[in-house]
Amino acid sequence: MPRPPKIDEPTKTYSLLLSVAMYDKLAKHAERLHAKSITQVSVGDLIREGIEIYLEALDDDDYEGGVGSSSGDGV
Repeated sequence: MPRPPKIDEPTKTYSLLLSVAMYDKLAKHAERLHAKSITQVSVGDLIREGIEIYLEALDDDDYEGGVGSSSGDGV
């Protein structure tokens, strides 16, 4: 029996390149959150949640941020 879908709407698959360090951090957080939850928490769940939060910020009329990890000091 296959797992039930986590997303109840049409989906699209996207290949994402992450550093090993970033993936490992996400995997540790997913494992910790899964241990606290009655449902599975995966790296993909964390990535989707992060994208959702970012999209909400982009849609916010007050958003003035940029992309990347620049310090914003103009250097």
